[in-house]
Amino acid sequence: MLPTAGAPKSTISTAKYADVDVDGARMEGVCGAQARAVVTRPGAQRFSYSKRVKLMQKLSDIEGLIRKSGNVSFDVAGTSISFDLSNRHERAYAARLLLDVCHPQADIDLFLFQHFLRPSDTVLDAGANIGMTALECLEAGAGKVVAVEALPVLYERLKKLNPPGLIAVNKAISSSPGKADFYISTAHNQGSSLNSEMIGIFPSVFGEVVKKTEVELTTIDELVESFGAFDVWKLDIEGAELDAVRGAQKTLGKCPPRIVIVELYDDFYDDFRSGMIDSHPFVGRAFLSIDGYELKILPPVKGFPEGYHVTSPMYVFSRFPLE
Repeated sequence: MLPTAGAPKSTISTAKYADVDVDGARMEGVCGAQARAVVTRPGAQRFSYSKRVKLMQKLSDIEGLIRKSGNVSFDVAGTSISFDLSNRHERAYAARLLLDVCHPQADIDLFLFQHFLRPSDTVLDAGANIGMTALECLEAGAGKVVAVEALPVLYERLKKLNPPGLIAVNKAISSSPGKADFYISTAHNQGSSLNSEMIGIFPSVFGEVVKKTEVELTTIDELVESFGAFDVWKLDIEGAELDAVRGAQKTLGKCPPRIVIVELYDDFYDDFRSGMIDSHPFVGRAFLSIDGYELKILPPVKGFPEGYHVTSPMYVFSRFPLE
């Protein structure tokens, strides 16, 4: 069982962002003229995300100024990706790429990739959504990313990215191949799940009338047979984590990944941990500190210790001691 958050004993690591161009002219497309006047600096400027501690504003400070319709595109890992501003998390992606703002929910993924990925790693991005995390993995140095997304509407956007090293797969990861119902988030384009338990945990995400569609299933063992072994798994599969482990028994025995980065809610932690303990005995929970905005890996706890931003619960399972 996970202990409740208290005074943490921390293993600390720090990640920094790469430099990005901030173009005042494009800002109006994301935020409108009012926000441009509030948060931009004159002309096109260049500044480093590593300086966010001194310069940053919170996304929530300007969120009301960001347009909620239209599309805007940015280059990530040398590839143009388009964001639909009607979706909140895509507005967040656009704002953090363009402006000097922090968004812990999205930033924690990037910090984890920058810290744990090694040059030329092969990464499994399970629950790839529109492809932002896959591109961030490539930008962090991955040589190949197999990005698995079950929903066809999201898969089509993922497939269109098509940078070198990105392989898109239109399936859901589970314990065995076949087909299954996939419950669709109606609140936004994140959170859809194979696991019907998620409807009870997050009823507002699925709405009063639950929508579902049938999707094809694959396993991690099948993916390894098709694309080779993975150095890193990133699992964001909304309650299907244990089934993913059940479908990876051959892989965990013969060619386990070095690191597993997983979004894992409390209801599913114990079973997932039991399935991983033999191959990945070292586990920590990732947080972003309020003071300094740094990635810190703490012992696994429930809740959020004082001094850390609230994000989805992110864990790191490792074959080796975490640094």
